[in-house]
Order: sequence, then C-alpha cells, then structure tokens
Amino acid sequence: MDIKLSIIIPTYNEEGNIGRLLTLTHEILQSESISHELIVVDDGSKDKTREIIRTLQKTISEIILIERDNERGLATALIRGYNQARGLYLGSMDADFAHDPKYIPAMIRILDNEKVDFIIGSRYVQGARFEGKPLLNKLASLTGQWLIKILLGLKIKDTSNNYRVFRKELWAKIKDKLHPDGNIMITEIAYLAEKNNFKFKEIPILYIERRLGKSKLSVFKETVKFFKNIRRIKNSR
Repeated sequence: MDIKLSIIIPTYNEEGNIGRLLTLTHEILQSESISHELIVVDDGSKDKTREIIRTLQKTISEIILIERDNERGLATALIRGYNQARGLYLGSMDADFAHDPKYIPAMIRILDNEKVDFIIGSRYVQGARFEGKPLLNKLASLTGQWLIKILLGLKIKDTSNNYRVFRKELWAKIKDKLHPDGNIMITEIAYLAEKNNFKFKEIPILYIERRLGKSKLSVFKETVKFFKNIRRIKNSR
C-alpha cells in the first residue's frame, strides 16, 4: 500500500511525551484514513524513550525508530528522517506536545485539494495562539521572525516552526542545497522552497510551550549559529 504521509519526530529524552504523542497521532491519522508512517529519529536518549517506542511498535506497525548514538542535532535528524521517508507528503513535528497533531488532517486536505506545496502550522497568523510561553521568550521569537523577514526577504510569517507538511518533490529539489548546522535549517527549508517557486499556506495553530521535560536548546549557541548561517542561506538557491 502506498503511504500518503511520513511524519518525522526527532527525540532526545522524551519519555514523558513520546508514547502519548505517537499513539494520539496514529489514532488521528487512522480515523481520517490517512496512510502514514511515524519516523522517530532518536539521538541517544538516556531515559526510556527508546524502550517506550519499541513497546509501541508491537501494536502500531506504522512506527519506525531510527537510533543515532553518535550524531546529535535537529537539523541532521530531520535530514535522516526525510531521506528515509516513503510518503507522498513529508512532515515534521516536535516530540514535546508543543504541536498538537489534530491539525495534520487539515494540512493533508489542503495539499490534496489546493494548488499548494507547503503547509506550515503557524504561530503568527490571525487565529494562532501561544500558551505557556513567557512574554520575553515570545518577544524574542517575534524579533527573530522579524530579522528573518528583513534579512532573507521571506513572505512567510512563521519560518522557524517545525510543524509542517510538504510534497516529497519539494524535498528532492532542495535537499542537496541545505546547510545542516543548527535549527536555522528549518528556516532554510522554507527559504529554498520559496525561492524555487513552491506555493505556501500557513494555518493558525495553538502553540503550547514544552509541557514535560526541559528544553535542549542553548539560546546563545543557536543565536551564534543563526548569524553564522544567514549568509550561507542567502547564497542558496
């Protein structure tokens, strides 16, 4: 059977979230008759993340676990997952329930029925909401988006949210031009897609700041990578 959707979910120490997220996502997609695979790329979790995933695989055959013990980072995890994916559409989401999987069927319907190539679950369009994000963090996020729009000239309002679904041919077109150094690659995917004339649509979502566990991101390190790579991205086509 052909697979319509491949969702990539990078993980590191997500024992508090991953079981519930995989189960809920599978149930939602199954209820909508969307054939799918859930590709978890785990970067050497020290907790029970892998154990939980292996247990779920016994009853949910759509779950695929990629174990990385010597690699780290969201960018390379996404590349590994996208390259292995078999779906007509490729997507990604965070493992910590910041992204509610209930929006995925709507994304799929848009790709099926409209002349659109790339759907983004956006935090910055009308109707979107934040929950649990401190005001200073929200302002920092908004400032980052403003800088991206100024520096890269993008029309997209939310380039850095890892909640998206796009056509597989888009990935084939841009994958060899990416610079997988830091989370800025999420923005670079959007940049390259727009520069290659793929059509976008942003839909409003409820974005919920991490519910369980601690953030793995170093704000300082990611900021340095952002400015280091912005010139590379501008030279990409």
